[in-house]
Amino acid sequence: MSAATTTKPLAIRGVAHPPPPRHGGRNNRADLTRAEIDGTDLRGKKLLREHNHGDEVGTVLASWKGRDGSLRIAANVEDALAIEQVKKGEMRGLSLGTSMILAEDGSVAFRGQDELSICEEGKRPGTWIDTMNGVPCRAVECFSKSMAGARKCTQCAKMISPSTNPN
Repeated sequence: MSAATTTKPLAIRGVAHPPPPRHGGRNNRADLTRAEIDGTDLRGKKLLREHNHGDEVGTVLASWKGRDGSLRIAANVEDALAIEQVKKGEMRGLSLGTSMILAEDGSVAFRGQDELSICEEGKRPGTWIDTMNGVPCRAVECFSKSMAGARKCTQCAKMISPSTNPN
């Protein structure tokens, strides 16, 4: 983190990993299964900016399996510039830094979580900061004439800051 600051930390919550596919496979070999999400504990891991190990901006306080099967996190952003970037919406993505030990045949023998990063946009879908200091800062709104279409709408998202007036 930057040199000693007296900035009050920004408490964030969000999705670090989306729910795994229902069929049980992986979209990428670094992706987590339901069982791996259940066993993941990110508490105490570094919060970085864009996976730069020289740019630590905070600490992960907790992680848990969300109601939808996603891996959710709570963290404190402690770096003044990073706090400003998150508040402005410039760094609202979350990205999980996963390391893998590969077997001779290229299969994954072990995958572990090294860190969590704030970023412009995470590679995995739906990995966003959704709460800042206890206030929601992201919403998904779907506009379909059919109820079936409305239920399928998971990727159409609109960023809403706490101070935005929808009118």
